[in-house]
Amino acid sequence: MSAPPPVRLLLTALVLILPLVGCPSAPAPATPPPTPPPILPVARCGMPSYGLQPAGTFGQVVDWEEIPAFDLAAAELDVMVTLAGFAALTPVRHGVRIFRFRYTTQDRGQPIEATGMIGLPQSAEAPSAPWPVALALHGFAGASDACAPSEDGLIGPLQVALLASGGFVTVAPDYIGMNGRGGASTVPHAPLLGEQVGIGSWDAMRAARSLLAADLGVRFAGQARDDLVIWGASQGGHAAFFTALTGPYLSDEQIRGVVAASPAHSLTDVVVDAMAGYAPATGLSALTLIGWRRWYGVPESMHGVLSNTEPYYLADTAESLIESSEGACVFDGEFEASEVSDVYEQGFIDAVQAGLWDEIEPWSCFLRENSVSTTSVERLQSPPVLTVFGELDDLVIPAVQRADWDRLCAQGWTLEHLLCRGAGHAEATLYSIPEQLDWLRDRLDGVPLPTTCAWTEPVCCTGSPDGACGD
Repeated sequence: MSAPPPVRLLLTALVLILPLVGCPSAPAPATPPPTPPPILPVARCGMPSYGLQPAGTFGQVVDWEEIPAFDLAAAELDVMVTLAGFAALTPVRHGVRIFRFRYTTQDRGQPIEATGMIGLPQSAEAPSAPWPVALALHGFAGASDACAPSEDGLIGPLQVALLASGGFVTVAPDYIGMNGRGGASTVPHAPLLGEQVGIGSWDAMRAARSLLAADLGVRFAGQARDDLVIWGASQGGHAAFFTALTGPYLSDEQIRGVVAASPAHSLTDVVVDAMAGYAPATGLSALTLIGWRRWYGVPESMHGVLSNTEPYYLADTAESLIESSEGACVFDGEFEASEVSDVYEQGFIDAVQAGLWDEIEPWSCFLRENSVSTTSVERLQSPPVLTVFGELDDLVIPAVQRADWDRLCAQGWTLEHLLCRGAGHAEATLYSIPEQLDWLRDRLDGVPLPTTCAWTEPVCCTGSPDGACGD
């Protein structure tokens, strides 16, 4: 028995319509929430707890000015570099203009202000491609405002000029606690402390980008690249490692390469060597530990670490050692030593030499956190790094750093090595400027590294003066 006509019509309609309508669709999958930025580990080693404010909160420009003495044509800069004793680095490629600026940042979670410089290469015509950008980190200059490189009328700006004249838009922070412009620093500078230099450097870069997009953008021909390289020497070599390491936590900048010249990437090994016999590292490591105690806030004093005998009573007077006198960048008083025990307590020396690190906490924690291979800051990126050492360096001794250099390679760092024959600590940086800049240009151009993780024999670096290499 067939269905009545109305029913047949309804069934026919359903047969025709259902394929078009289909089954009810499932809800669209929810868009996953954005991945939160990685969190930089802070407040280590028993110091008082704090949290960092979001990185994008800072890096605002407070003010800026040009340094009139460093508006130089290439020929004028050649004369200055030659008079400074580095004629081998001439002729430079470009003239320069250098500016000082003040910007906002944070230290242990508290808003502060810091200062730095920007060097702009000068060219009559805009280049066909944007200028490369370098974040430049200076060597040890002191630990107070009077020692800020931007406060110095010659050496500080000249270092920036060398990079800028090579065709790099150069951003050079003074470091937190070393203000060279405006009001005094409200927090201490801690030499060789990774967290402080990383935060201050990335906020300086953020401020510099805003200046380049506005006020300074009309003061040079062309544009700046969106990515960057990092350059640092001595204290700045250590800073270059930690700025690269903290970059993914604090910035969206793309790092194409890093030059770390004369870097003490293992401070633990430096201190162990400094205890073995009196050397330049013995005194400078003491200054570093004093700066760390001020920053970490623990322990209460330097007693048990520094000697406290006549005539200096170092444990009692430690703070004055890294403070400058009445606005001048000099250390208070005179200090003479010939034995490690003139600087350090014998118990501290014995513990370091015996590797009894648990007995000298929190100092051993400070060393671990601020040595590249043992820090708790996880490496999230692997930009290539050129390490430059001086064959005759008696401060950051290449052989002392060698084991840790191999350890970094084993951890996945992409390292290339250059050892300048006949060069001491500062000379290694200056003699190899041509190699360093060429290496950075190759990284920006995407040129593959010829070798990685090969510790090479000494070579005569291009900028070495006559006779420096013993030839």
